[in-house]
Amino acid sequence: MKLFRVCLTSLLVLAVACGDSTSPETPDAGQSRPDAGAGVPDAGSEQDDAGTEPADAGSEPPDSGTEPTDAGTEPTDAGTEPTDAGSGATDAGSEPTDAGSGTDAGTEPSAGNVIDNGGFEQWPNALPALWSGGESNIEEVQKVTTQVFEGVNAARLINTSGTHRRFTTAAKSMPAGKYSCTYQARGTGEVRNAWFGTTYSSYSGYTSLSGQTWTQVTYNFNLANPIFDTFELIFSVRNTTGEHVVIDNVRCVRAPEACDQISCEEWARCDNATATCQPLSGRCDDASDCREWQACDATHTCVTAADRCTRHADCAGTPETPLCDTASHLCIEGDPCAGVTCSNPATSCNPSTGVCELAEGACFTTYDCKGALPACDPATRRCVAAEHSANIIRNGGFESWSTRAIPYYGNNYVPDYWYGLDNGITDPGSEIKPSRLARYTNAVHGGSAALQFVVPIQTAERFTTEKFNVAAGNYSCSYRVRGHGSIRHRSYSSGGWSPQTDFITVDSDEWQPVFFKFTGNVRDWRLFFYPSRSVADRDHLQVDDVVCTKD
Repeated sequence: MKLFRVCLTSLLVLAVACGDSTSPETPDAGQSRPDAGAGVPDAGSEQDDAGTEPADAGSEPPDSGTEPTDAGTEPTDAGTEPTDAGSGATDAGSEPTDAGSGTDAGTEPSAGNVIDNGGFEQWPNALPALWSGGESNIEEVQKVTTQVFEGVNAARLINTSGTHRRFTTAAKSMPAGKYSCTYQARGTGEVRNAWFGTTYSSYSGYTSLSGQTWTQVTYNFNLANPIFDTFELIFSVRNTTGEHVVIDNVRCVRAPEACDQISCEEWARCDNATATCQPLSGRCDDASDCREWQACDATHTCVTAADRCTRHADCAGTPETPLCDTASHLCIEGDPCAGVTCSNPATSCNPSTGVCELAEGACFTTYDCKGALPACDPATRRCVAAEHSANIIRNGGFESWSTRAIPYYGNNYVPDYWYGLDNGITDPGSEIKPSRLARYTNAVHGGSAALQFVVPIQTAERFTTEKFNVAAGNYSCSYRVRGHGSIRHRSYSSGGWSPQTDFITVDSDEWQPVFFKFTGNVRDWRLFFYPSRSVADRDHLQVDDVVCTKD
């Protein structure tokens, strides 16, 4: 019996030993059999991968050599390239741990990695999450689920043409600094890298791929300034065939800087060389940070000192010394207008500034006529009244009124050359009831009368000029409005409708100017007003001095 038990035990031990030789746990957990087959020995293939690093590192000098055109400060970045490239062997050696841990499985970057979904694990639709940014123009990207480097997915980039195509990360913000990137690539084709901020950086040299062995590619770049919301890491590929270019495990790490732990005021920036806050250009901590003729104000801005100057206007407070000597920045005796010639008849030299400025009552366009005279006469470049012949709006001051027949409303007292009639959808006219219009004399902007709108309803009603032809040219226009209510304007002609303007809310006894422009060379032009919601507390709405003059 004892001998039987010993034999039985021996048989069981032998059976267990035989069963272990076919255990499904032999491949790396999480790796498919083809992956295990390509990678076994898994650690052994890493030596080959690490062994390819010198080639990668050897290709880096041309890559870093292109960096100076990338950002003006690149030579410093380029100088660190050999160290970055040389450290790639350590990265490659640590890959099996990453591959086994699957830390890149989510869209969140792993520790230190600033690239979201760098392992392409999140793939909700036809494209991986947080990739294919606005600068991507590659036509085909495929999900790869076999022979991946780590996790369960990789990305295949397909571009068989010799013209490169871009595949990029989604746009994001990136702080300034030096970045070291690595990624794994295999297949057949060429791949290189760059980045986009507001413009494109220079590209690295192409890495040529051929075969199914994963090759680690290194790319380093420097951001001299932070980029807000527009940074995209670029993979540029061309001449892909067979398996095309497959990439996985994209990692970019920013090198720590002395200023990372230092916070400066908004007027200063940390200097990494000294790890201290230094004033920005034009800003200051005290007067020693400014030029000798400047002072440091309460906002930490360098400003002209009280007894110094940068222009003649700074000397206006010292009539005995009205001239600014720009060499010494001191106010001295003299005439600021001496030797100044104003070529435009609408301008004259301002004795306080020594600069040619628009003379009192002069104008370039009607936009300059903001006082009592609302129109600009292009012949004399002087502001004139609304009744002047330079104004193409007939009876723009609402001085002339008469009684005439209005269809459906009988005889009504209305302003001459206004209340244009509606002749259909393609030829719109006034729709406001004539009884809502009144000649107003209690307060006018110019002349002896204005137009009053009494429209205490929420629906705006059209009121228009009679149509007329307008010669070619650009026209500047304005009108004055006061009272209480809402109003907007628009024009229509053979050229169609002008853009629709917003309603203006009016609640004031003061006349407010409203300016607009249009282009002539049209037939049947007419101007529309749309009054509404008028209130009696300020006599409803009043409009006066409607003018349009040729620039």
